Amino acid sequence: MARPKSKTEATTLKMTPEVRDLWERCAATEHRTLTNMFEVMVREHAKKLKLKPAPAPAVQSTEPPDNK
Repeated sequence: MARPKSKTEATTLKMTPEVRDLWERCAATEHRTLTNMFEVMVREHAKKLKLKPAPAPAVQSTEPPDNK
């Protein structure tokens, strides 16, 4: 199921070298980027906790309104 395009946010994480190694190995095993692997893991954990994402805020159009 494709997700709608949305803006992304940069986040900095600090973790032990052991956790970083596991994260990299998980991603490599599934042929994923680290970012994608992180998103998959968070979504799977949220699903176990029966959490749903908050609705995305409405995006304002940058185009001028039609004055007809």
